[in-house]
Amino acid sequence: MEKTVLKAYSRPELSEPFLIGCFPGIGSIGENVADYLIQMFDGELFAELYSPRLPDYVIVEAGICHLPRYSFYAIRRVSPNLIVMLGDAQPSHDDYEAFYELCEDIIIFAKRMDVRGVVSVGGFLAPSRPREVYVAYTSERLAKAFLEAGAKPMMPGHIVGGAGLMPAMAVEHGIEGASLLASVLEPVNDREAGMKLLRVLLKGLGISPLPAP
Repeated sequence: MEKTVLKAYSRPELSEPFLIGCFPGIGSIGENVADYLIQMFDGELFAELYSPRLPDYVIVEAGICHLPRYSFYAIRRVSPNLIVMLGDAQPSHDDYEAFYELCEDIIIFAKRMDVRGVVSVGGFLAPSRPREVYVAYTSERLAKAFLEAGAKPMMPGHIVGGAGLMPAMAVEHGIEGASLLASVLEPVNDREAGMKLLRVLLKGLGISPLPAP
């Protein structure tokens, strides 16, 4: 594999969806948020992205192995509609070009899906602080919505990896963006921090289930 491969299994009909970028990382925030959204709102897998920029190992599930991938799920049961992206891995932290290339591929795909905004989620280890949710943004509108939903402004510093790069790069394609980061106490699986971020995400985007037809 010399370049990114995108396998699209269908083209779901979505109305100006938000892309929710759930990257693997500290506290398993991305994984927990993605799992909740997909299970609670009947997310439908419609595309998968494979990249030579991802680590050189395979993932084994029930004896079957597959390459690291980014899976895209369509959620139509809520308004606004969502595309949930769940990643198996991130590039090596010292491979800066890989992060840019991977995020660019994701944003180009998101633009093809007519997304109205990109919101990435993740976490950072802060064992001496209470669990909080922070927002960094390129869109004043999204910032206001998430701050009113309970997030705090991100402190000055750096956001490493896709959770920071993706929304910042999206603005170059005319797509508004924000990054929601939870301060986590447990480095492996901080479910409480994940649920706190999820509540801010849902409230900030004004997500509510659509009425039954």
